[in-house]
Amino acid sequence: MPGKSRYFIETFGCQMNVNDSEKVAGLLEADGYEATDDRRAADFVFINTCAVREKAAEKLYHALGRLKQAKRERPSLVVGVGGCVAQLQGAAVLDRAPYVDVLVGTHNLSSVPALARRARAGEGRGIALDRRADSFDVPDERVAHSSAVRAYVTAIEGCNHVCSFCVVPRTRGPEVCRDPDAIVAEVRSLVARGYPEVMLLGQTVNAYRHGALDFAALLERVDGVDGLVRLRFTTSHPEHVDERMARALRDLPRVCPYLHLPVQSGSDRVLESMRRGYTRPQYENVVALLRDHVPGLALTTDVIVGYPGETEAEFEETVSLVEETAFAGIFVFMYSPRPGTTAVRLEDDVPEDEKRRRLQVLNGLQQRMQERQNQARVGRTEEVLVDTGGEDGRVAGRTRDFRIVHLDGERELLGRLLQVEITGSGPNALVGRAETSH
Repeated sequence: MPGKSRYFIETFGCQMNVNDSEKVAGLLEADGYEATDDRRAADFVFINTCAVREKAAEKLYHALGRLKQAKRERPSLVVGVGGCVAQLQGAAVLDRAPYVDVLVGTHNLSSVPALARRARAGEGRGIALDRRADSFDVPDERVAHSSAVRAYVTAIEGCNHVCSFCVVPRTRGPEVCRDPDAIVAEVRSLVARGYPEVMLLGQTVNAYRHGALDFAALLERVDGVDGLVRLRFTTSHPEHVDERMARALRDLPRVCPYLHLPVQSGSDRVLESMRRGYTRPQYENVVALLRDHVPGLALTTDVIVGYPGETEAEFEETVSLVEETAFAGIFVFMYSPRPGTTAVRLEDDVPEDEKRRRLQVLNGLQQRMQERQNQARVGRTEEVLVDTGGEDGRVAGRTRDFRIVHLDGERELLGRLLQVEITGSGPNALVGRAETSH
């Protein structure tokens, strides 16, 4: 009896893409496939792509280049491409890589198994790029979550903002909010299957509105699911942070004191050109509101350096914002023009080496700040949810405010909530020792 066909998925990009890959994996398994960690052993290789930055998009073609020879040696290999590059570039992907058999957009994940079957049967290439399709049509029970501890749950798809540098409105479409009853039902199902933590996802998750139900009300409903240990969400936009959301972060016991809140720049001129919809003082007021309600809130952010026209003085404004805000982490990106955005019409006039220098300055500053923040935690006891490791006698987990803690332990600790004494620190993680229970 022949063995099952095997699939391999390579994922680039954000948590939304990770969750999309989990959906594709589950659909393929329901269609008779089994996963493999070896690309060379796979009958179907699916690459889930990110188009937010040029470097991320080019990763697709590097990956496809590796598959070209494999396809030549083994013509039965089926190659699929999905995600934001597929949605943005469409048939242009096939022009550069004509050996791609399956091409699906961000709203067409449920068609992957049928298109793969068609390709394997020699019935030709399968393409599905309809952005109007229902992006919530993959059954909850089909999702093959990649973690046994933290499960991603999509709350909202798309984005209504028109940031000058961003392709998401073109790749994901306008905001579509999922029915809250469906979200709560999925969370209940996940808890019943043993997941202690859920992270609600959306390109702009705190823009969630479903009828009269706003994001704070959604958090309240999910927080009320019996058995759920921790609730997180990402990514938020400063424009949608209000008093109700701040109170939810403060008052709901399962909602963790962690928030990813992209600022992108500390310069008002750059923020205006970026069409971010707020000024630096307005962002600072949002941070003050949040920290007034949740003094221990850990904030992380995104920053773009080398945006068109960004002067050294404007970059220094970003440096001062990072210093003053004391972020728990920052993700710094060098600006790259993206097709279909309004910023692509601006001259990309900051040299690459200067972009790289600015990135290094911010990363160096942030590393020093994190070193101090983490050192201040040594000697404390932290609640840690163990989520990875165990193979080499070491495990890792996250504090409630999402800091990584490494400690001794075996796989049976996965999913356990431990009281951990922090014994050491570095810029990117803490080291601890689990307290013995009596």
